[in-house]
Amino acid sequence: MTSATGPHDPIGPPRPGGSSSWAPSGATTTHPAEPPATPGEHAHVAPPPAPPRHRRRPWAVIALSVLLVLVTALSAYLWVRTVRYEEYAQDVEDQGRAIGSDLATLRSQHEGTLAELAAVNEQLTTAQGRITELADEKAQVGDDREVQRQLVDYQARISQAAANVASALSTCIDAQNQLITYLGNAAAYDPADLERFKGDVQGVCATATEANTELQRQLAAGTRG
Repeated sequence: MTSATGPHDPIGPPRPGGSSSWAPSGATTTHPAEPPATPGEHAHVAPPPAPPRHRRRPWAVIALSVLLVLVTALSAYLWVRTVRYEEYAQDVEDQGRAIGSDLATLRSQHEGTLAELAAVNEQLTTAQGRITELADEKAQVGDDREVQRQLVDYQARISQAAANVASALSTCIDAQNQLITYLGNAAAYDPADLERFKGDVQGVCATATEANTELQRQLAAGTRG
């Protein structure tokens, strides 16, 4: 007799113990349903996806830095220009005030020089008339030739001194007129040239003043010299 568990047994050896997974042919194997999960049962819940981060591109940072540098440099340049312009405007204003003051002073001096020249001409006329009167008086009383000589000498000295004064005052007046013209348009001339010419005018007018002082001395001395 052949054993039921032999090689030719159609059933074959028994399967391991436990739940049988065998099912008839054509049958569908079903698994018991898992119980529903309760809240908090699963500890590992996937977090929601993070929003995308917008990373600043390197060229944008460089461009912003360059722009900031340019704006800073431009601001500094404009500030320096503003300060320099204010200083320039202040210098121009100061120069304008100084020129205006010099012009007013020069015009006053010019008027005085004109009056001085007129006074010298009047003094010369008076002196010439007085010399002529003295010469007539001496001639009528029969004074000697020495007195006549003194009168002639006095007349010559007065005439020469008056001529020196008139020439110096005329030169002073012309120079003052020229300087007034220059100062009236001072911006068209070099300040150093104006200052130098101003000194020349003052020198010429000082010479005229000295000549007038000598004339007054001669007039006061009379025939005594």
